Amino acid sequence: MGASSAMARATALGLATGARSTLGSAPLWPVSGKVGRTLLAASVLGEATGDKVPGIPSRTAGPSLAARALSAGTGGALLARGLGTSTVLSALVAAAASPVGAAAGVGWRRYWNGTGRPTWLGGVIEDACALALARTACRGLGTDASARG
Repeated sequence: MGASSAMARATALGLATGARSTLGSAPLWPVSGKVGRTLLAASVLGEATGDKVPGIPSRTAGPSLAARALSAGTGGALLARGLGTSTVLSALVAAAASPVGAAAGVGWRRYWNGTGRPTWLGGVIEDACALALARTACRGLGTDASARG
């Protein structure tokens, strides 16, 4: 795996995690087993559902943004480990990309909400984009991805 491809994947994972903080766990999915994948999917679904509830704090607020960066950095390190590349660099790239993903999601939702279309649909589209980014980032990780050192 080339370094630039690995960093592109880390960026994609960071962007996805900026939109949905639980997607930082995506590199664990191939090695989690059926129960683990079910629990990880439930956490992503819970966050995606909760995000549609009015009154939820902004994802760009300090504590939320820090949690997203931490989740993205952890996911970036796990991704790099599975790809056999630099964990430190991948963690930093993913963490740095997460605020961009958070801001992009907020911007998208602001735009969508001004169109007069159902607001929940804009959220579902955002969720689909975040999941696609995480899936692309983790494409090809084998079942032994987290066992590499």
